[in-house]
Amino acid sequence: MLAAIFVHKYLALRRQVSRLQYGRVLGVGRMRRLVRQVNAGGSKFWRLLPGTKVIVCFVAVSVVALLVGAVIGVSLVRIRNVGTIRAIGVQVFADEELSSVLDEIAWGTLDPGESRNFDCWVKNTGNAAQTLTLLTENWVPAVAQSSISLSWSYNNEVIQPGAAVPVTFTLSVDPGIAGVNSFSFDIIVQGVA
Repeated sequence: MLAAIFVHKYLALRRQVSRLQYGRVLGVGRMRRLVRQVNAGGSKFWRLLPGTKVIVCFVAVSVVALLVGAVIGVSLVRIRNVGTIRAIGVQVFADEELSSVLDEIAWGTLDPGESRNFDCWVKNTGNAAQTLTLLTENWVPAVAQSSISLSWSYNNEVIQPGAAVPVTFTLSVDPGIAGVNSFSFDIIVQGVA
């Protein structure tokens, strides 16, 4: 807002100056005379310029804004991941129609404290009724496993041969995660007869 006031007053003064100079290029001496003429006309030239206090205040606010932006930028950690799915005795699909086999989940970018869900369908491809187990392995980096967890909505129901159940995977990132910028791991879904 101060900048807008200054620009407005500066432009008003320029109109006065250009009326006085009629397009001439001014030297230092002519500029002093022009300032005296403008001041004599009742429009104090130096009053149009911001005072020292205003400049110091503007600089201080700018520095604080930059520091706050830097702190926020440093404290946010975005984590990229791709999870690979291995299915044993079952098959995992990305769609309810069971037409698109799911072998990888791109979780995208996650912030500390964030959780993200991914819906899929697990089909029993065996000849006997099965229940499912979930494991994770091959964490890169290994330390990510202590701050990132994977859970699912499956509730140990028995899946008949050829049948499919909807499952939601939930990936959760601990708010205090540190030292992990990207990670990957394998998700293992296994059918147990």
